[in-house]
Amino acid sequence: MPQPHRQARGRARMEQILDAADALIRAQDSTAISLQQVAEAAALPTASLYHYFATPQALLMGLARRYVAGFEALAQAPLRHDRLRQWPDICAIHAEKSLRFYHDNPVAMRLFLGPESGWDIRAADLEANRRIGAIYCRKLVRHFVIAESPALEEAMAISVTIADAVWALSFARAGRVEPAMAEESLRARVAYLRLYVGEFAEKRAKPLPE
Repeated sequence: MPQPHRQARGRARMEQILDAADALIRAQDSTAISLQQVAEAAALPTASLYHYFATPQALLMGLARRYVAGFEALAQAPLRHDRLRQWPDICAIHAEKSLRFYHDNPVAMRLFLGPESGWDIRAADLEANRRIGAIYCRKLVRHFVIAESPALEEAMAISVTIADAVWALSFARAGRVEPAMAEESLRARVAYLRLYVGEFAEKRAKPLPE
């Protein structure tokens, strides 16, 4: 079989495994799954799973990476300049998109906001926050008269992690991000960023080029 066909087949098989794991976690409301359970759900031999994921934790990390890619794709989507009045609107739009993604993908919420997933997934989430923070820092500078700097980029990444922490608290209490806690999360994030951006920043007449 030609190499590109093997690669495509391998990617499809991996997605099949991840889909089965996702469905299993949704059904049992827990990340405590075995490779044997996932193999049965995917209608595959258990040996096939070991080829892609040596342990259940490696499989959870595979799911986490797929969800991280989804969050980063959301962050990369352009913002409509006419939707923005003040710079905190960028944070509000980011929060809205992310919470919708969590609502549509409850396993992602369990992996990133729950206590079960382990430090390796948490570390991957924090690294993703750094990349997403950099994306939103560029959006902030693109749409508002704000000077770009490494300090601002770091602050934006930290603000994403602050929001996650409040969401995680809500998830621990209620099994979801409640609307009131979503508002508290946004307040905390904006209050922190005001230390670097200030209360007001002029909106550009036209956004800077990408």
